[in-house]
Amino acid sequence: MTTLSDLEKRIKAMRRSYNTARKQLTKAMGECRAGTNVFLQHVKALADIDAQERAEAIALGIAPQDEGRVSKTSYHYVAFVHTVPASREDAEALVQANMVKELPKLSYTERDEEIRKQLQEEFK
Repeated sequence: MTTLSDLEKRIKAMRRSYNTARKQLTKAMGECRAGTNVFLQHVKALADIDAQERAEAIALGIAPQDEGRVSKTSYHYVAFVHTVPASREDAEALVQANMVKELPKLSYTERDEEIRKQLQEEFK
């Protein structure tokens, strides 16, 4: 079993107390009607708890004071392009390959074949 340092113990206790307070406020909010003054006070109390936790995390050095300066926005673009066969032979080969790949999914029985032949004869 690992022993926690003094700072880790303080962080764990801090998180536990804030989470307990949040749960109690959320439970109490469930009993209030939305839009009433009491409900709005609970919302404000939740916001205050979040602000206090953030301030305490900054004071302990867990979170940076100005997160905007620490993080950097980056955008990654990914494109999906379907390939198109360049010639008729390539297109036919691609169609044949897809047909062969899909063939095991078909389950024809002898009875199905008899019905197919009978329908073809009827509609000739």
